[in-house]
Amino acid sequence: MSEAQFIKVRYKLTDQIAREGGMTAGLASERAARELSAEEEKARQAVRVTIGKLETLCREKTASMDAVYDLSTEVLDVAGLYDDRPLSEAAYALCELSDRLRTQGRVDWSSVNVCTEAMKVIWSTVGPTNGQLQSVLEGLWALVDYVKMPEKEEPEA
Repeated sequence: MSEAQFIKVRYKLTDQIAREGGMTAGLASERAARELSAEEEKARQAVRVTIGKLETLCREKTASMDAVYDLSTEVLDVAGLYDDRPLSEAAYALCELSDRLRTQGRVDWSSVNVCTEAMKVIWSTVGPTNGQLQSVLEGLWALVDYVKMPEKEEPEA
C-alpha cells in the first residue's frame, strides 16, 4: 500500500488578500452606495415600466400567472436593492399570490389588479409613509391568505 501525499494548494485569492493596498470594507460599502445612488432614477423608471406591464396584463387578461410572477419578481429585485420595504412587500405579496394561483391552475385577475394598483400607489408615494401604507400591505396579505395553498394529499397507509 502506498503512502498518502499531501499537496498544499496555493489559491490566487489567498495571494490577493495577503497583498497590501486595496480597500477596506467600509470604503467598498461607501463606493457601492454611491454607485447605487447614481442608478436610482433608472431603477425607478424600470419599476414604473414593469408596473405598466402588469397593468397591461390585467387589462388584457390573456397572460399566464407565470408572466405575472416574473414581472412581480422584477419589481421585488429592484425594490429590495434600494431597500424600499413597502414596495418589496407588495411585490412579494403579488409573487406569493401568483404562485398560489398558478400551482392551482387558477387565474384571478381581480386579485392581481389589486396588488398591481397597490404597488403603483406605493411606488408613487414620496417620503416616509411606511406607517400609512401598513394597512394597505396588511390588506394585500389578507388577499393572499384568501387564496389558500392546495392541501397536500395524505399517502394511503
